Amino acid sequence: MGKDISKVTTTFQFCDGGSCKKAKSELAVREARAYLRNENLWDTTHTIRTRCNGRCEDAPTWIVQPGNFWYKNLTPEKAVEIVKSHVDTQQPVNEYLLYKEGDTRLHTENEKTVAPIVFKPKKDVEFGEVLIARAYASDQYLYPVFQKLFKTENALVIFYKEEKYAIQNMHSVDYSDLIEMEVTGSEIHFKLTIGAITKAMEKELDSTILDRKVSVSEVIWLENNEEYNGAIRLKNKKGKHVITLYIRKENTDLWKYILEIYLKMDSTNPRILHDA
Repeated sequence: MGKDISKVTTTFQFCDGGSCKKAKSELAVREARAYLRNENLWDTTHTIRTRCNGRCEDAPTWIVQPGNFWYKNLTPEKAVEIVKSHVDTQQPVNEYLLYKEGDTRLHTENEKTVAPIVFKPKKDVEFGEVLIARAYASDQYLYPVFQKLFKTENALVIFYKEEKYAIQNMHSVDYSDLIEMEVTGSEIHFKLTIGAITKAMEKELDSTILDRKVSVSEVIWLENNEEYNGAIRLKNKKGKHVITLYIRKENTDLWKYILEIYLKMDSTNPRILHDA
């Protein structure tokens, strides 16, 4: 029988992503859980390992609810102190906080900045003199992009396996597989490998699956092209072409989506590195 969560008053979310594991997050988790059991608090609290909390630079991290309290740099000693404070007084231990509801900034000395995506002028073998932006190639970015692209009618021309396909209709995009995304419709059907693949998995997977594993995503701005606003070109880790999706000129909303949502730019003033 599972836990009766109607009795739970406090929930502890323990990050056990890669960076937190390296920072020995499990030691803090063990102490917290041992304390809760020994103090007969197990039924009124709940503990969850969450995978990555998205704050690797402050590892190990916890989130405590209610209150949306985020903790940083957890140790076994801090763990018990934090648990006691939340259970006994429903108050955070402020000196260990990364963030609490209402804060306007994070309390961290380890903030890492990520360089924004920019367009750079390049002479491309395929497109000639164009602007190219190196974009995000992981599944959390590509899957929503493909959902958006294929939910729009008369939006795309696709270059795939040495053939071009004019896509007039909407297609289904399925990502129920562990690593492969499948696009199916009346005009084209293909699979792309977009999920993370470990070295151990590589030994077991068929070479065709690895060949279509997307490792590089480039957004090409075809500013002076009469047919297309731009294109998304995907390559595998060997630099081999996988697929190119051209966005038709009339689909200005779709190109705006690529700039604003996918590349996180101002569509009226995209970032361009003119001296590249």
